[in-house]
Amino acid sequence: MVKVQTFTVVGEEKLHCASCEARVGKALRRIPGVHSVIADHQTQKIEVTFFLNETAEEVIQDRLEALGYQVKVEVSS
Repeated sequence: MVKVQTFTVVGEEKLHCASCEARVGKALRRIPGVHSVIADHQTQKIEVTFFLNETAEEVIQDRLEALGYQVKVEVSS
């Protein structure tokens, strides 16, 4: 099953530019099961599409935190 999850950067360290977006995208796409990443420095949102049978939301969140970003998981409606 495919899941789309949005994370919002909430800590002091922010996404500042296209280079930050690319860095986040590259790091997250290295996680097995991550299909696509859309990071937006203007909204501070990172949308990740991944396969639930290959990875978990927590793994993605841990990778973002390892990159220095404190994030909040957005609740899907």
